[in-house]
Amino acid sequence: MTVTIPNYMIERNEPTLVHLGNDLYLEQMRTHTQKILVRNTMHGLTLVESGYKEVEMNTQSTVIEKEHAVFFAQGNYFSNQNSSDYRTLTLFFDDTYIINLLKKYRIAPQGTAKRIEVIPYGTSDTIRILIESIQVTAREKKPHFKTLLKLKTELLFLEFYQHAPRQLASFFQHVTETSNERMRYILEENIDILYTVTDMHTLLRMGPSHFHTQFVKHFGVSPKTWLDKKRMEKAMFLLTSSEKSIKEIAAECGYSTSSWFIVQFKKYCKTTPREFRVENRYK
Repeated sequence: MTVTIPNYMIERNEPTLVHLGNDLYLEQMRTHTQKILVRNTMHGLTLVESGYKEVEMNTQSTVIEKEHAVFFAQGNYFSNQNSSDYRTLTLFFDDTYIINLLKKYRIAPQGTAKRIEVIPYGTSDTIRILIESIQVTAREKKPHFKTLLKLKTELLFLEFYQHAPRQLASFFQHVTETSNERMRYILEENIDILYTVTDMHTLLRMGPSHFHTQFVKHFGVSPKTWLDKKRMEKAMFLLTSSEKSIKEIAAECGYSTSSWFIVQFKKYCKTTPREFRVENRYK
């Protein structure tokens, strides 16, 4: 099973997820120990309160432990498995949140852009106390608690910037560099789970009409035309650069069956996938 976050929690109206505004969500995670595949369509900050998580991404394995903060950009695809006592507090946010934060406090992103930063925060009493305060505010839900949470969240980012300026600056750099291409970035990273145009605007959390208008503005073609082309481009690449079977390639490119993939491939390339592989493998 692959879980797309925070979409999955938003669609299920999870009680652990609090919507603080258009560009900000707060989640207090419930423990689960099964190994799952995860994609994220928003940037995030995970704060590990207890236990640990084993993360596998791009053939690399990392253990995230208590009092580690993980800043992760949108578009990651990874598997993870939690210990039985794993507890986290996670913030999900869009480009707009970070860009506004940088402008407000005149913070200049710099250095090598990085999609993920793991920062230990156990030595900072200020950060630990602030995290505890956010947890209490989220749990008690007193009047104006969402306003308070937004203010405390902003303060949390500033404290982390004081605590680890180089790492935060590199993360901010990645967010700002990819901001103008957010739509393209998310869609291309998740092409294997996009079967229809509805899947596309759902993944981006946009209404159908607004999505279509913005898509044509950015890409100059209809969403369906773009989707068909991208799936075929990926299929052609896999056919000539991998040993994967036709069935595996069909699934990876978002086709429900290999037979339907073959029909669509032949319509697009005027040849079958097998013939295309034979003719182009060594070119």
